[in-house]
Amino acid sequence: MTLDTLLTEAQGLPEDALLEVVRFVRFIKSDIQARPSEISSSRAHGKPVRTAGKYRGKIKMAEDFDEPLDEFKEYV
Repeated sequence: MTLDTLLTEAQGLPEDALLEVVRFVRFIKSDIQARPSEISSSRAHGKPVRTAGKYRGKIKMAEDFDEPLDEFKEYV
């Protein structure tokens, strides 16, 4: 689809529909710019690189984590 096709399709649309098209085009453009093609490009854009298992062994859960709370015992 070319720009001419887009303009042809947009002709005759009401003003609110044209505004919606403009919002959608801006959304698409921002999505394309935000999506890094590689990890190195994400570092160049200042985005942190996420690493799986980064906090493994550093977070501890209480032994009674799954136990019902005392405040809700009357409802159980």
